[in-house]
Amino acid sequence: MSEGHPAAFEWAGYFATGFDEVDAQHHKLVDLVNALGERLTSGRPLSVAERDHVLAGLRHYAALHFHTEEEMMAEQGVDPRHLDSHTRAHAEFVAQVEAMLAMAGDTPDAVLPELLRFTSSWLAFHILGADQAMARQLRALDAGLTAAQAYERDEHPADPGNGALIRAVHTLYRMVAQRNAELVMAKLELEQRVQARTAELEDTLRSLEQARGEIVQVEKMAALGQFAAGMAHELNTPLAYVKGNLNALGGYSTALSHLLQRADAIVRDGPGAEAWRLACVEADRAFIEADLTTLVGESLGGLERIERIVETLRRAAGGVAEPRVRSDLHTLLEDAVARRMESRPPGVELRCDGAAGLYAEVAVQALTEALDEILDNAIQAVAAGGEVVCGGGRDETTVWVEIRDSGAGMLPAIAARVFEPFFTTREVGSGTGLGLYFAYETARLHGGRLTLDSRPVIGTCVRLSLPAA
Repeated sequence: MSEGHPAAFEWAGYFATGFDEVDAQHHKLVDLVNALGERLTSGRPLSVAERDHVLAGLRHYAALHFHTEEEMMAEQGVDPRHLDSHTRAHAEFVAQVEAMLAMAGDTPDAVLPELLRFTSSWLAFHILGADQAMARQLRALDAGLTAAQAYERDEHPADPGNGALIRAVHTLYRMVAQRNAELVMAKLELEQRVQARTAELEDTLRSLEQARGEIVQVEKMAALGQFAAGMAHELNTPLAYVKGNLNALGGYSTALSHLLQRADAIVRDGPGAEAWRLACVEADRAFIEADLTTLVGESLGGLERIERIVETLRRAAGGVAEPRVRSDLHTLLEDAVARRMESRPPGVELRCDGAAGLYAEVAVQALTEALDEILDNAIQAVAAGGEVVCGGGRDETTVWVEIRDSGAGMLPAIAARVFEPFFTTREVGSGTGLGLYFAYETARLHGGRLTLDSRPVIGTCVRLSLPAA
């Protein structure tokens, strides 16, 4: 021991049992208890490695010493009542050491006082009590007493004061053991509560992140909607007079064609017939007449396409007022499917499952057009062959319809952009890139949402959800 730190226990005759192997093992435990006491009073911290070394030493002591005592008692035929209680005490010691290890975790200093109290109590209770009782009974057996006689005599000692002291120390030991067990349970309960709270916080953070992403998406769509509404307003006026001028030009070309036909009739047999024919050839009259009609038709078709885009933008931006009425979403979806039955490509199976009763307050025309756009995209996805299945459902606050296709699906990078205006995966000229954007904005203006779940090879499902009426 270090100078200035007296030993907590001095090895003395009252520790000895008279059995050399047992006493040698007891001596080592006394040395360990003294070392723990010195370390605690020194104030020096205990490292994890040192803590583990101490506990490993206690485990080794338990494995060797308990085996020695239990084997000795069994061979000498100690009364089963003492053997059973002695063996249970050994098992409790092992359980307490393991409990203190669990309680310590990554803070080895926290276990040092408890470890010192526990081993000191064990020395006083077990070595001075149970082990001395074992030694007395073993000597009584050697003297010729039966196991029962030895046990009964030891249960009623000649010195009642000593027995009272042993019982008091026994009670102290039990209190220490109980406190250790309570601390372990409290630590485990705290760890479970921390884990549960951590999981709740992680779920909350994920929900907040998802909500933030949805808010950003909504704000982005709203900003694009305002831009689209402004652009649609600016395009409407020039679009109207260009379309009017082309309609007039088409009328003029028709009148001019009739005039030329009359001129043909007048000069066909007259003296100027040949000159008229040469003039028509020189001006490439036949090409001009044919091309003029084509140019006017293509220009009007392009303007009508622009007009449809503008109208879609106006509707998506809420620029067209329409009263809302209580309507069954499933019925509107069934009607959309019925309209597509005859025009669907060969090899495309189209059906509508589920039942009616999905009521919401909707602008019927806008919502019908939104469903048409979603259905059109699904049919295009399986144009080479496949199925489109429509259905719906509800809960306490929401009704929804969904359109699922068995097409090729989309990669995440593409799926993330499908609701953006003018984004399309179709060939140039075959799509405006506004269909799903219009459906998205229609759902948003109704207080609902449009979501997409697309997986490569498996297919795509688009769900339109609205507040239930």
